[in-house]
Amino acid sequence: MDLHQLARSVLVPLFVLNMAAIVVTLFMKKRVKPRFSASLDRAYLIENVIGLVCVVALSYISFFVKR
Repeated sequence: MDLHQLARSVLVPLFVLNMAAIVVTLFMKKRVKPRFSASLDRAYLIENVIGLVCVVALSYISFFVKR
């Protein structure tokens, strides 16, 4: 499997699912009481890190890897 195939089959769907999870977490944070929001803050941070890794990998593959 080359890197472009990996990007199409794994990284793009993972990125889309991650963005949807971030939106859901944001809506949950608005409705949850402050004493329960620590675990949501941790989940939101992990989702952001996963999103950043996906974006960096996709940008590297799209700009620097030749077919």
